[in-house]
Amino acid sequence: MVPPLCLSECYIFMDSIYFLTKIISSGVVVVPAFFIVHNFILPYTSGLMRKLVITYSIAISWMMAFASGSYGYSGKTWLLAAAFMFYVSDLFVARQVFIKRCFLNSLVGLTLYYVAQLMFATCCF
Repeated sequence: MVPPLCLSECYIFMDSIYFLTKIISSGVVVVPAFFIVHNFILPYTSGLMRKLVITYSIAISWMMAFASGSYGYSGKTWLLAAAFMFYVSDLFVARQVFIKRCFLNSLVGLTLYYVAQLMFATCCF
């Protein structure tokens, strides 16, 4: 028979491995998303706006990470797709504001945004 102390240590070890895999898997989502913003948007910003863009890109990248974690828990594919579409719509908004103003940015960005919002709403039920 295995002593109870050994079992509790085993559970703690398994919990820490599970937690570590969740951190690594969220990093797989967050790091590439942040580098997209860093390489394509930040060169066109400066000063306070640069700091704000970095802060917002971290926040929205974590939103994608939480959506991917939620997908792993609930299996709701729509939630993950909605988070990705919301992220891409924000890239089009940033492109419109910082890089080049054109109708395509508004068309694609707003379409993705509204579809993502509808998908978020349907994921709740």
